[in-house]
Amino acid sequence: MDNNTFEQHRQTWIREWVDKWRLLDIDFEAYMLMKGISPDEYKAMNEAGWSKNELIDDEWGETFI
Repeated sequence: MDNNTFEQHRQTWIREWVDKWRLLDIDFEAYMLMKGISPDEYKAMNEAGWSKNELIDDEWGETFI
């Protein structure tokens, strides 16, 4: 899985969290494990995503640094 696909899954999980995942207590890591990613691969990709030091939420156009 490449970084773009990983980030697309993250954005999908964020959009669906209120309707689908909140009451099931499914965090993003569990969501990605259900998608077939290994725990080690998840850890590496998640750390690579955070190394950018910024979060961009396209829905509101806000950047958090």
